[in-house]
Amino acid sequence: MSQLFLPRSMEPVYGYNPFSDCPLFRDLSVKQLFELRRCGTQIELGADEPIFDQFSPCTSVFNVISGAIVVERFADDGRRQIIGFLFPGDYLGIVNSARYEVAARSLTKSTLYRFGRKKLVDFSLHNHQLRRNIEHIMSNVFYRLMEQLFILGQKKAHERLCFLFVHLLERMPGATPEHIQLYMSRQDIADYLGLTIETVSRSLAKLKIDGLIHFPSINHLQILNVPAVRKLAAT
Repeated sequence: MSQLFLPRSMEPVYGYNPFSDCPLFRDLSVKQLFELRRCGTQIELGADEPIFDQFSPCTSVFNVISGAIVVERFADDGRRQIIGFLFPGDYLGIVNSARYEVAARSLTKSTLYRFGRKKLVDFSLHNHQLRRNIEHIMSNVFYRLMEQLFILGQKKAHERLCFLFVHLLERMPGATPEHIQLYMSRQDIADYLGLTIETVSRSLAKLKIDGLIHFPSINHLQILNVPAVRKLAAT
C-alpha cells in the first residue's frame, strides 16, 4: 500500500508508517487511497524553505511525510510567536478561513503531500470516513493549542521546557528518552514557549543540575527522569 503515495526510498522509517499512522489515511480502502491521491502531489523541501506565507490565500492542505516543520505568526513590528512544531503525520492548512493566519516553513529537509483544498473538501463530502478523519485532525489541533495556551499562562519556565520535551517524545517518530533530536534552535524554543533565550538557557541549566535531562550534543536531548519531567509538564 505504501507505493500509492511514496517511492520506495520513502517507505516507513523510525517506526512511522504514513499509511497506518497517518490520521488522514486511517481506515480508508485501497480504492479510496487511489482516489485521494488524485487530489494532490508530493513535494520536496530543503531546510528553511517556506511552505506558505502569513495571510496568503488558503488553497492547499499539507500532510507532513518526513522532516520537521515550524508554524509561526508575526506581529506588525516583527515579533514572532511559534504556534507549533510539526512532524510526520501532522497537517497544515485544515482551516475554515480563506487565508492562512500563520506562516509555515521547513526546519529540515522535508517531504509533504500537498492537497488542493477544494478537491479535498469535495472528496470528503462523498467519503464519510475521510470527513471523520479531517474532523478528528481539526479537533486534535485545537486541543494542542489549548494545551499551549495553558502552559504559557500557568507554567514556570522550566516546566514549559518539560512540556515541550514530553510533546516531542510523544509525537516525534523515533524519539526515545535516550535520544530526542532537537531540530529547532534555542531561539525557536524561546519563541514557542513565550520566553527569552536567556531564560531558556537558565532553565535548561536548572533541569540539568536537577538531573532530569542531559545534552550529549547541542541538538541531542536525553530525558534522564521521565516521570519527573512528565510531572512538571502536566497540564
